[in-house]
Amino acid sequence: MTTPFLTKDIYLDDNDVLHASPSFDVTQNWNQVQQLLSAYSGLYKIYHAKMRVYKGDHAALHQSYYSPLLNETEENMSINVPKNMVNTFAGFFAGIPAKVNYVPSGQSVNDPLDEKSKAINDWISKTLNDSHYSDIMYEWAKKADIYGRGYAIAYIDKSKDVHFKDLSPENCLIVYDNSLNENPLFAVYFVKLNNSYAGTVFTDDKFYDFNSNTLVGDIPKGEVNPLGKVPVAELPENDERLGMFDDAISAIDKLDKAFSLKFNDYNYFSNAILFLVGFDKLNKMQTENIMRLHVLQPIDENGKAPDTSNGQTIDAKYLAKPQNDQQQEHFLDRVTSQIYQNAQIINLSDPQLGATASGDALGKKLQPMVMLADAKARKMTNAFKQILAIMLTQCNLIDNSEINQIVADTQVKFTPNIPQSLLDESNIVKNLNGIVSTPTLLSYLSNINNVPQELQQILAEKRQNANEYKNAANSDDDSDGDYPTNNENGSNSNNGSDKDE
Repeated sequence: MTTPFLTKDIYLDDNDVLHASPSFDVTQNWNQVQQLLSAYSGLYKIYHAKMRVYKGDHAALHQSYYSPLLNETEENMSINVPKNMVNTFAGFFAGIPAKVNYVPSGQSVNDPLDEKSKAINDWISKTLNDSHYSDIMYEWAKKADIYGRGYAIAYIDKSKDVHFKDLSPENCLIVYDNSLNENPLFAVYFVKLNNSYAGTVFTDDKFYDFNSNTLVGDIPKGEVNPLGKVPVAELPENDERLGMFDDAISAIDKLDKAFSLKFNDYNYFSNAILFLVGFDKLNKMQTENIMRLHVLQPIDENGKAPDTSNGQTIDAKYLAKPQNDQQQEHFLDRVTSQIYQNAQIINLSDPQLGATASGDALGKKLQPMVMLADAKARKMTNAFKQILAIMLTQCNLIDNSEINQIVADTQVKFTPNIPQSLLDESNIVKNLNGIVSTPTLLSYLSNINNVPQELQQILAEKRQNANEYKNAANSDDDSDGDYPTNNENGSNSNNGSDKDE
């Protein structure tokens, strides 16, 4: 197979990844940017088509035919299974915001941090929250589901603060070197309007803004890249860059067609032909009554029913299309189920899902999606750490030499959005009490988001209770003998003597 070169030095591999030699310098080959964008238009059309499918613009909607029987053009309908699949998995995978914590090597997430580590952790937390990272991560993951890949870019705003946001492959591309590490050589953010391009080329050293005019001729004057790295990171859905519904397009088209035919069957029923036997020609009023009231009353001019004494048969009935509703329903259920099974996504509208009572049974149904989420978590952790390494170049608490170690020590935890049974969780904690540590026990409770903070609250409550108990005890002892008595001398005893005696 011949390698498809898009330009003289840049080629596309079987997984739609752009590569060039490690020695390739885009600033010395500026004319190839225009060639690259023009050649990328083929992929652009594919990506744009995927987004159209996600939005419900399916092939069936562009297919129609004229029905001579109904004397009208029959339109098709689409069942947007791709959107349901993507949104279900995105909500399952990233619906609960990922937890990002910097924990220096050798320490546990529950150990107290030193001042510098705490400051770094606070900087990371603030920077991510300022970028609304939970929403960015959700959209980034969703784009990877749709396109097979998604991009994120780090940037510095007018206030000199660093942020990041998600990008679509319809507006972004990265060219990697062909070494084993696949280091990014440069990235391009672009907008396409009427076959004209405008955007920015990002290298480790500079940013180069361009439009269709500046793509021809000498390279434009660039601006220094304050981040010091190509600021774009790619999140692949898988190594093959296949989207969630890529291999289900043909089945989705068949499903749309089957639903459309089923809908048209109702049209045929509504427009069924009335078959008359033994009637004289209907007058205008009778015809209008049939069309308006859907009722036929066979009477003559004197209001009498037709005469059948001569053996004439009188009959009126609708001609009906042969129906095979059971087979249609079976086909629709099988195709829908197969689409979800191939994608390893659970169909939340499946009535059998509601019959799943126990947490164990639900866990088994969700197991394929859990495995898919685990695989995606590894891909997204790597991509997010690439963005984090770029953003940390703007952290004034550290030197650039410390960035790699800090990124390596940053923990990114994704929690699948699985319905939890608090009763099951409490039973687990009760059974493990005294066997494992308190932090481990608390980690089994899904409604506790911050285990160290919960431990501090528990200790604070214990100290408060101990102080209250101590104060109460001191109050009981500090009476100075002032007890209620029955005797004038303050004694409540009769010294063993009986009063009656």
